[in-house]
Amino acid sequence: MLNRIPAFLGKLRKSTSGHATLLTAFGMPMLIGAAGLGVDLSQWYMWKRELQFAVDQAAVAAAWARTREETESTYVTRGEQEFDFNLSVISDFVSEPNIRLANYAGGSNNSVIVSASATRSLPFSSMLTNSAVAISAYAQASFAEGSSFTSCLIAVDEDEDGAITIGGNASLTASCGMAALSTDGNAVIANGNPTVDAGWILAAGGIDDWFDLNTDDVIIENMEGLFDPFEHLDPPEPEESQVDRTYSCSSTSGTTTADVTTTTNVSYDYFQGSNRNNAVPYSYGAPKADTSTTEYSYGQIVSNSTQAGTSTSSSVSWYHVSGNGGNKVWERRTREINTTYANVVTTGGGDAGNVMPGTYFSIQVSCNTTFAPGIYIIDGGGVDITAQYEVTGAGVMFVLKNGAYIKIRGGTNINLTAIQASDLIARGIPADQANQLAGMLVFEDRDSEGTSKNDINGNSQTVLNGTLYFPVSNVTFSGTASVTSQCLMIAANTITLQGTTDMSTFCPTGSEEDTTVANTEGQVKLVA
Repeated sequence: MLNRIPAFLGKLRKSTSGHATLLTAFGMPMLIGAAGLGVDLSQWYMWKRELQFAVDQAAVAAAWARTREETESTYVTRGEQEFDFNLSVISDFVSEPNIRLANYAGGSNNSVIVSASATRSLPFSSMLTNSAVAISAYAQASFAEGSSFTSCLIAVDEDEDGAITIGGNASLTASCGMAALSTDGNAVIANGNPTVDAGWILAAGGIDDWFDLNTDDVIIENMEGLFDPFEHLDPPEPEESQVDRTYSCSSTSGTTTADVTTTTNVSYDYFQGSNRNNAVPYSYGAPKADTSTTEYSYGQIVSNSTQAGTSTSSSVSWYHVSGNGGNKVWERRTREINTTYANVVTTGGGDAGNVMPGTYFSIQVSCNTTFAPGIYIIDGGGVDITAQYEVTGAGVMFVLKNGAYIKIRGGTNINLTAIQASDLIARGIPADQANQLAGMLVFEDRDSEGTSKNDINGNSQTVLNGTLYFPVSNVTFSGTASVTSQCLMIAANTITLQGTTDMSTFCPTGSEEDTTVANTEGQVKLVA
């Protein structure tokens, strides 16, 4: 029996049947483990991809919010919204994102960092590690805020060579900016030897190299986003401006109207005698009753000297009603008239040089002149303010049509202030339009024919408060001007500053021009 055992073992060693079963048995744990690990790895990869995309989008969204003043304080909320929007599979077990500002590339708080994690147990991996697996993701987006530019000189022509031309010995040191919408390679040029400190010079096209060599101004050529800030506005035409008028330095009388109430009282008394001079009171058998009547008239034309109040007049009449000789009976009628004047209004007319709103062909100032508040439409002619006369006007707007122009030349004491929103609303202009037109001193209609006659040549006694807007014409500016209550802005098709220009300020002390002429977009870049 024992001799058979070695033989059996020998046969068993040489036998090859059943090896596959053993190998399978020994390899099965490894195979199952690899399959389980593969399933968990695919899950982790899917979680990581979704989480990374969510933090990337959150960082970009938060960074964009930081580029805009109106949303910069809510960048965390914007990032959280974008993070939540991009979650699907891991939404039930992801952490709240950590969103914060960070420095980037030498800047200060110029980037947004977003980090988050997703933690969950999976059947196979948790059996091996006895713990949940945490997947984390991190993203960083840098940002640069967009910029807004204002300007006190704007040339709105889109392709003119020398849209802004500064010539001779002109001096412009107002530091309030100038901008040209022209895409020409020489949109802004200098002729001669001017002195310029504009602060910044912007152009959709090119800017003369002279400015780069002779000023410290910020110069931006080929700029995108420049626009005419008034291109969406139309000049107003309230009812008062539709009255045709003629400028005159002679006084004129107006028309006065009033609401008139007239009350007439008639009383009757009787006398007896040969004549009314010796007649004595008498009791007449059939006396008449006293009467009273009232009449009303509204808007009645009355004397220009009429004043509100009541005036009284009376009259007496005698009539022979019966009897003869010394028995004559006389009737005395006493009539009293009371006239009351109310709502007394005088329109038109005025002292010499007093000008009322309306439509004029031309206004050639030839005496001391005061413009009453309102809108003056100049149709085909011009406003020419020259010589030694004093010219004033508060709350006014000049609208130029059909080639009309405006000239303001030295030697004149001028103080003109633009119309305000309240003045426009009082004249029937809708509030939203009135607010946009407020501050407009001169407004050239876009349908007008362009002209080169617009000439502003002021001196130290020239005060211009408001915007001068000539969208289809050139403006030549020379001399100087002052401001007292609001900024002066010149916006024209093209602008020429000549040799005697000496402008050191376009705004009153403590004020600055706030009309935007360009907006540059913010920039965002995902950097990590």
